[in-house]
Amino acid sequence: MGLALLGVVGCQSDNTSKPSADASTLDLTAPPAAPTQEAYAPPVETAAPDPAAVSTPNMSAAPITGGSYTVKPGDTLWKIAATHYGDGHKWKQIVDANPGLEPSKLKIGQTITLP
Repeated sequence: MGLALLGVVGCQSDNTSKPSADASTLDLTAPPAAPTQEAYAPPVETAAPDPAAVSTPNMSAAPITGGSYTVKPGDTLWKIAATHYGDGHKWKQIVDANPGLEPSKLKIGQTITLP
């Protein structure tokens, strides 16, 4: 019978380049190391906004409640409610505030009450 020789190559490692840490060498009671200056970005200072560049809210875009409204071409109760209350679903409140108003028969120039 022949004799086979097996060799293992490359199993030896050199751990001298990295120190190993295990639970027996760690000091868990020591305070953490102070971070280096590179770890923090400097605070960013911002200038106050230019008053001329700051826009003021458009008060005409705010929902309007109460009063009367004159029907314009293309108006529907849904559109009127969406414009004046911010919710088209509230068109029924307009109907309730206007006895006899037929939603499908709005007339241009007709004045309706907005609750």
